[in-house]
Amino acid sequence: MTRQERKEEKLKKEKAFIDSIKGMVIDGKIKELFRRTSIWTDFRKRLKAERKVDFLTGRKLTKTWNCHHMRFDPREYTDLDERYFRCYNNQIHDLVHLCVSETIKNPDFMKKLTEEVKYHIALNDGKDIKDYIKEVKNGKSGTDS
Repeated sequence: MTRQERKEEKLKKEKAFIDSIKGMVIDGKIKELFRRTSIWTDFRKRLKAERKVDFLTGRKLTKTWNCHHMRFDPREYTDLDERYFRCYNNQIHDLVHLCVSETIKNPDFMKKLTEEVKYHIALNDGKDIKDYIKEVKNGKSGTDS
């Protein structure tokens, strides 16, 4: 059997496996098997190559980036429709899950979070902690302009 034939045979088996679990509520073990398929890994690599950056921050995707499936219904886990995926770096991925989860429980969560972020920005004159660290390193006092 040639390398190409082995590759085609493997792909055929993977497609049969995916067809067998399509529409099922799948558990962690089945998810893991799905994520090992070349169909999933190739899909993921292609998304990263095409999108290149974190959807929310615009920063380059890191080694620990996540391919986030926006449809939470476990019966749709194998649906690889690109419209339902976002590329996020790890912390942003965790943040998105937290925000979605909290907003479902408390519809005012995003409004309160936005107000909190705006308050932090106003309280610190639009500066990040890194800006203050630079100022300290450069010998500026907190009252210098």
